[in-house]
Amino acid sequence: MSKYLVFQDYVLKDRRLLLAALADLGYTEVEEGEALPLYGYQGDRRPETAELVVRRRHLGSASNDLGFARTPAGYVPIVSEYDQRVLHGGQLLVKLRTAYSERVVEEVRRRLHGAARRTVEGDVVRITVRY
Repeated sequence: MSKYLVFQDYVLKDRRLLLAALADLGYTEVEEGEALPLYGYQGDRRPETAELVVRRRHLGSASNDLGFARTPAGYVPIVSEYDQRVLHGGQLLVKLRTAYSERVVEEVRRRLHGAARRTVEGDVVRITVRY
């Protein structure tokens, strides 16, 4: 049984942009509610709860639910140790942060009626907005 890890320092402030970033990663089925229970890969109910949940059936047969708990600062991920190692080749949080950041930049670009340019240098993605 893999325990859940809560990433308190990994805050995603905007619910709408978080949902869009999850969709960018292929997670379009997200359950929303108050204190939704998280379940392990065997269907066992865990004590952790979240307001946004990608159920394990949408992640993989050996996965646990993926949750996002709402805090005063924004949403924080709740990811099992197993899923942290295997989802997106162990890069789930990195890819989620990248997708979320790109959504934030697109929102800024749209509000400023500007243009964005994306460049990749090794592992670094750089986005420049001109307005």
